[in-house]
Amino acid sequence: MTTLLHISTSPRGAVSASNQAADVFLQALPDGVTTRHIDLAERQMPEVTLHLTNAKQKAFIGAALTEEEQREWDVIVAMVDEFKAADHYLFAVPMWNFTIPYRLKQYIDLITHPGLTFTRDENGPRGLVDGSVTYVYSRGGNYGPKDGKPDPFDFQSTYMSAWSRMVGLSPVQEVLVQGTMAGPEGIANAVAGATDQLQALAAAIA
Repeated sequence: MTTLLHISTSPRGAVSASNQAADVFLQALPDGVTTRHIDLAERQMPEVTLHLTNAKQKAFIGAALTEEEQREWDVIVAMVDEFKAADHYLFAVPMWNFTIPYRLKQYIDLITHPGLTFTRDENGPRGLVDGSVTYVYSRGGNYGPKDGKPDPFDFQSTYMSAWSRMVGLSPVQEVLVQGTMAGPEGIANAVAGATDQLQALAAAIA
């Protein structure tokens, strides 16, 4: 059984361009693909505390944790296990102020740890997460590559691509849903313009 983990980040629900585009992808998945959904706009996530940072450092070197540190670290390990249990990943990510929503950044900070999602050797970081990933990026304007180089205001795709490489997600596919600031019609047109790509990427998942 193939499992796809769908992670959404917009609090706008069905009116969100990134969520609408993700729905196109999900509806085109082949039979036999099981989907799980994490809605970061609704999920309660732990805060990064002194106990948690101490636990991370101690876990990394194999030192004993206090009871409180162990309790907080167990929550992190469970989040990582939940994330790593998938074969494929779909992230629906709106652009906020040229970058990703803060709750997605919080989630990434909570699951990205040495020994859990990556390790290091003489060649640098090496990912411990297996699976392909599709990123659906919605943007109010056009922040796609310019002259073969990333747009200087795009800290959304560049950040997520770098994180993907570090934790081992590969291949990385990106779908740009742009020009969404023009109201419902603009969103509909942007999603329609990405539909063929979304359906093709979904159909290729086995």
